Amino acid sequence: MASLLRDRMRDDMELAGLAESTREVYVRNAVAYVNHFCRPPGRMGREEVRSFLLHLMRVKGYAAATVIVYAAAIRFLYVVTLRRPEVLVGIRLPRPKRRNIMVPTRDEVRRVLDAAHNDFHHTLLLASYASGLRRMEVTALRVEDIDSASNLLHVRQGKGDKPRVTVLGPALLDALRAHWRRYSPPHGWLFPARAPSRRFEDRPMPRNSASWAFSKAAKRAGLRPGLTHHGLRHAFATHLLEDGVDIRTIQILLGHVRLETTAQYAHVATRLIQQTPSPLEVLGLDSRS
Repeated sequence: MASLLRDRMRDDMELAGLAESTREVYVRNAVAYVNHFCRPPGRMGREEVRSFLLHLMRVKGYAAATVIVYAAAIRFLYVVTLRRPEVLVGIRLPRPKRRNIMVPTRDEVRRVLDAAHNDFHHTLLLASYASGLRRMEVTALRVEDIDSASNLLHVRQGKGDKPRVTVLGPALLDALRAHWRRYSPPHGWLFPARAPSRRFEDRPMPRNSASWAFSKAAKRAGLRPGLTHHGLRHAFATHLLEDGVDIRTIQILLGHVRLETTAQYAHVATRLIQQTPSPLEVLGLDSRS
């Protein structure tokens, strides 16, 4: 895709308020579409889009959710940047399969925290669980994000570049203070990246480093296969729900736009369901047996 068109698409996405991470993915996917045919997108149309999406499914073996992201990028390219919305008319997209949420139990959370590779990773994983943070959010935490007076943690690098606040708590506050005293990271990052010399750099640690920290600890702790760092966020929501916290409060803490997204945790909070009495119990009816 020509650099001029690429720049115009980036400008259009910025005007539309898309997050920087989304903009990068859309440009990368649009470039892949153009390179697949080696023709300018203005000279292609509905059949090329349809053929490319089928190629992703049949040849690349991509999941429906991935194909949908490619389609969203191509849609933006044609509808907004090239102003040719008719190209997408009539193209149906696959429905993504609902993924089963894998939630670590409380015991598994304790075990993975105890098995952390070092104190640095222990605090990283602790913060992820204690405040329900994504990888991108926990790695981007800075000192000024800690509001100890209000017992809040400010999340400034949330999904879609949407800031929010979440719970801090005395235990996490103590852990973060001890972490700061122990490592004294410069530049304000709580979890900065390390240079090959082991010196801290002026940038947050990479997201895949957070995944690596969890995977290494999970292996040492003997956790079930399939659990990931994001499972700590799932555990945060599920355990709060089991403890009786209102689901709308959990929605705000997680930064979910739609309540339906948060409601999925109700399906895995089995202990809460087991402890919910039937309304029949309060009627006081006598048994006929």
